[in-house]
Amino acid sequence: MADPYQDLTGQARQAVGSGDYARAESLARKMLRDGPNNVDALEIIFLCQQARQDHAGAETTLRRIVQLAPQKQWPRGDLARLLLSAGRVIDAEAVLRDAIAVDDGHAEAHAMLGALLSEQETLIPGAQHLRRAIALSGRHPQLLANLGRNLMRQGRLEEAEPLLRAACAAAPDLLHPAAHLAELAEQQDRFEEAMTLLDRAEAIARRQGRDVIAQRAHLLSRTPRWHEGLALLDAVPDLTGTPLLLRARLRDRAQRFDEAWTDAVAAKAQLAQARGHRYAPQVVRSLFTAMADLARQPADAFAGMRAASHPQPIFILGFPRSGTTMIEQVLASHSRIRAGGELPFVGALPRLIERARGAPVADAISGLSHDARLIQQIHDFYMEQARSYGLLAPGADFFTDKMPLNEVYLPLIRLAFPKAPLVAVQRDPRDVLVSTLQHDMTHGFHCAYRWEDAAHHLAQVSDLTSEYNVIGLTPYIVRYERFVIDQEKETAKLMQAIGLRIEPPQAEFHKSPRHAPTPSYAQVREPIHGRAVGRWRNYADRISAIEPILAKAVARGGY
Repeated sequence: MADPYQDLTGQARQAVGSGDYARAESLARKMLRDGPNNVDALEIIFLCQQARQDHAGAETTLRRIVQLAPQKQWPRGDLARLLLSAGRVIDAEAVLRDAIAVDDGHAEAHAMLGALLSEQETLIPGAQHLRRAIALSGRHPQLLANLGRNLMRQGRLEEAEPLLRAACAAAPDLLHPAAHLAELAEQQDRFEEAMTLLDRAEAIARRQGRDVIAQRAHLLSRTPRWHEGLALLDAVPDLTGTPLLLRARLRDRAQRFDEAWTDAVAAKAQLAQARGHRYAPQVVRSLFTAMADLARQPADAFAGMRAASHPQPIFILGFPRSGTTMIEQVLASHSRIRAGGELPFVGALPRLIERARGAPVADAISGLSHDARLIQQIHDFYMEQARSYGLLAPGADFFTDKMPLNEVYLPLIRLAFPKAPLVAVQRDPRDVLVSTLQHDMTHGFHCAYRWEDAAHHLAQVSDLTSEYNVIGLTPYIVRYERFVIDQEKETAKLMQAIGLRIEPPQAEFHKSPRHAPTPSYAQVREPIHGRAVGRWRNYADRISAIEPILAKAVARGGY
């Protein structure tokens, strides 16, 4: 049967095409008066709302279309883009997941979700969605570039390089794959090649009215020409965010300490504002109280866990910038230990417990130590996530989990993995604080954006883990300052604690071909040294204001 509104629909679309949105909307609303569920009319209404930037109206209209025509995919794609433009990442992710649930063959939804998850550093699932999008729609340059960048962030540089090269070949005017390829060469210490690649990226950037000054300064910072990188940044009067933080580190290197501190504080404030990140002390107190309560519960429900036939986790615990990446590189240089990196599994456990018990974690942990079924569920969730990351493949006895500040969840870790090795890296809290301020990170409930918040969080973690130690939750401690003085002796003691013989490659962990995808990747490629010990003294006058906050943590470490 002919569509009685076909003529009106055509006129309305023609009006949209010519920019006459008032006429288009008038025609669409006329159709809706006769048929309120007319999806074509609603689409035209949406296009008009979008044109006049009526975001709230556009969202309402798109959600109505999704409700009326759940099999249509374009409304979900447009809704996700609308939500992302408004910074509503969680809502956009939910829309994209719904789109994939309705049609797993929807390439655009996979591409968008893969890119979104990659930006959130949820890299393994992000890569899976990007691979699915490529399988469905072909090797489009932007998809190849996004997947290549994702694999770079995972440290899988050899897999990332051909993807980025293919993206550059297919779309030589795209800036991102060209810049990423230069970044990859830098991360592999191929500095001359990186310079050549960055020159090509710069030519593209100039045509677009952009520049690669920050990336060039970072590349130079990895070479003896680091002063040139600092000069580039010094010449820019209005640096913000990440480049400003790089300049802080380079000014520190040049012993311009007052300027370095000022840059770091300003950069962190700008990054926090741009991302909408704030430290939430009340959330931290509630979680820490719950974990302390759980630690005091008698733990006997899971003590009889059966022997495992697949690799088991080694938990490397410590504040960001304490030396956890270095210790992971030492461990992963052993033939029986696989590097896992910063795994997000433990941090997801409180939500799992809340869902299982239907209560906030502060209430949900009551009696948890005797709930063998839920503890098994926690264990299985963690190991299933590890399996999806490829960490349970044959060929190793252990894999590392070095997510910073996992020590907060030590009671949960011990319940689910009573025999897992626990390694805590300890470093002078004042050195940790200075390094934390000069690097971009979101660990610790966004505490690292302000030095006051970082100091309070570090002190609270120290208080909490001290309470754990009294109860008997005592990891093996690697003291950073001792390790850099006598690596061989400290490595032997560490391996004895884990139960494996030391192997020769561990003495030269800096030569490992593995790329550590953390801010410390460059440092762990250098022979071990103690230059960072006592750096806080360069900022003693700045730190004096917060030393009372850190006093107990400093004393506990014997510093």
